Amino acid sequence: MKRIALMVTGILFAVAAFAQTTTTPATPVEKAQMKDLRKDVRAYDNQKADAKAAIKKGDMATAKADIANAKADKADIKADAATLKSEGVTHPVKKADKEVKAVDVKETKTAVANLKADKAAEQADVKSGNIAGAQAEQKAIKEDRKDLKKDVREAKRDGVKHLARKVK
Repeated sequence: MKRIALMVTGILFAVAAFAQTTTTPATPVEKAQMKDLRKDVRAYDNQKADAKAAIKKGDMATAKADIANAKADKADIKADAATLKSEGVTHPVKKADKEVKAVDVKETKTAVANLKADKAAEQADVKSGNIAGAQAEQKAIKEDRKDLKKDVREAKRDGVKHLARKVK
């Protein structure tokens, strides 16, 4: 009996605690600062990737310049995060990183959908005997593949893991 009473009391406290937490809508200023933070996070990821590529090539001067730029971007990220934290946003850098990754996955899904649509249109043109249309679709497929490769490369730079699973 004592256990049940303690369990019920614990549940009531948990319900009361969850009922008190509210989320305030983001102000336009916070939205603008989060957008700036997302741009800084993306630039930081790109600078790190460029530095890594330069090191692989053996170009140390370029690598050092990219690392210096990455450090400057990191300082911008920290400043923006401090501002957002003072305004009440919890874990702004982590949120910005997740938002960047979500945008990358969305762009990749769109590119895959475009590629599938162009392939289906090409097959339809081939079946109907429209050779000029099929050739135009082949060019569109080639462009879509380029876009898909670019989106995948950007997603990898931004830290998206297992992109193929997320796109399906």
